[in-house]
Amino acid sequence: MAAAEQGGEHPTRGTVIVRRVAITLALLALMLVPMVVLLVITRQPAATYAAMASMIGIFAVLAGSTRMGVITVGVTALLAPVAIVAGLTPFTGAVVMTLMALVVGRLTIFGLHRAVILVPIFLAWLILSPVPWLPLDKLDRINGLLAERGTSLADVLDRIHPHAQSQVADGPLARIMGHALMEQRLDQTYLIWIAVIFLLGGLFPVLVLPFALRRFPLPKAAPVAHSRREAVPYTITIAVLTGVATYWCLDHPKMVAGSFLVATILVLTQVGGEIKWRLTVERVVGTLVGAVAFALAAGAVGGTTYTEVLGMPFPLQLYAVGLVFGALAILAKFSPRLWIYYVLIVPAAAALNAFSVTQAANLGEQRLVDNVVGAVLVIAAALVTLGASRLQRRHDADADGAPPLPSDASPA
Repeated sequence: MAAAEQGGEHPTRGTVIVRRVAITLALLALMLVPMVVLLVITRQPAATYAAMASMIGIFAVLAGSTRMGVITVGVTALLAPVAIVAGLTPFTGAVVMTLMALVVGRLTIFGLHRAVILVPIFLAWLILSPVPWLPLDKLDRINGLLAERGTSLADVLDRIHPHAQSQVADGPLARIMGHALMEQRLDQTYLIWIAVIFLLGGLFPVLVLPFALRRFPLPKAAPVAHSRREAVPYTITIAVLTGVATYWCLDHPKMVAGSFLVATILVLTQVGGEIKWRLTVERVVGTLVGAVAFALAAGAVGGTTYTEVLGMPFPLQLYAVGLVFGALAILAKFSPRLWIYYVLIVPAAAALNAFSVTQAANLGEQRLVDNVVGAVLVIAAALVTLGASRLQRRHDADADGAPPLPSDASPA
C-alpha cells in the first residue's frame, strides 16, 4: 500500500516538462518586468542591468532565504556604482574585486556562498566595461552631426564600446568618446541611476518569488556549512586569483573579456581539501560548451537589428536571447545536472552586457582563452592548497605522535 502511494507520487515525464517550462517562463517574467519598466523610465541601455540584478536576487532567495535576498540585493545596489568608479584604475578595481571575493569566502562557513556568488561575477562587468549612459538631451544633435559624416549613433556605439574590435578603435572619434566614457564613471547622475536599477531590479523578484514558491516549490538544497580549515584556502584562492585577474584586465584594456576570466575562477574554485576532478571537468566543459552555444545563438540572430524604443535604439533580439538563457540558467542551477547551468550562464552574461551582436560575438575567442586560463589557474591553486593541507595534517599528526590519516579516511 505504502509502495503504491510512493509510486503514485512520481509525476509523468510530460508533467515534469510542462512544470519546468512554466517555471522558466515565470522566472523570465520576474527578470523582464523590472527591466522593461526601467527601460521605459530611463530610456537607457543600462536598464538591462535590472535583469542581472533580478538573477542575483533570485539566486539569493533560492540558495538562501528571502532575508538573504533582500540583504544581497541591497549590498549589490550599493556596490554597483562603487564598482564603476573602481574601474578607473587597475589597483582600485582589483581591491574592490578582492573585497567581494573575501566576503564570498567568509560566507562558506555558513554555507551561503552560493547565494551571493553572482554578485562578484556580474559586478566584474561594471568594473571592466560598464554600459554607458547616453545623453538624451543631446541625442538629436548627435544624430544630426553623425548623419553628416555618413554614420549613426548605433554604428558609433558599436565601434567605441569596449567590447568592440574594429579598425577605427584607435581613431580620433574613438579616443574622444573613450575619454568621455571614462569621465562618465564619475558622473553622479549615472552612478545614482545604476544603484537604483540594481535595487529595483533585484527587489522585485525577491519580494514576489516567495509567494510563487508556496504554490510551485522548487528543489532547494539546504546550505552546507564548511569548516575554517576548508574555508580559508578557498577564500585565499578566489581573493588572490580574482584580484590579480581584475588588475591584469584593467591594465590591458584590449583584453576585454576579463569578466569571463573572473567568472571562471569563481565558478570553478571548490570549497574543500580535495579536488573533485569529475566536477571540475564538468564545469570546464560546461563553460566551453556555453561559449559554443552563444556563438550559435549569435549566428542565428545574425546582424544587430536595432529597434527604436522611446526614441532610443535597442538590440531587443540580443537582450531577448540573454533573458531566455538567464531564465534557463536559473532553473538549471538547482537541478542535479549542474553542468547545464555553466552552459547557459555564459550566453546570458554576454548577451545582457553587449549592445550589438558584433560586440558579443567578438568575445568568443577571448572567452574561450579566459575559460581555459581560469581553469588552469584554479587547478594549480587547488594543487598548492591541497599539498599545503596534507603537509599541515602530517605535521599535526606528528605533533600528536600518531600516523596521519588518509584524506578520505575517518576515525573509527
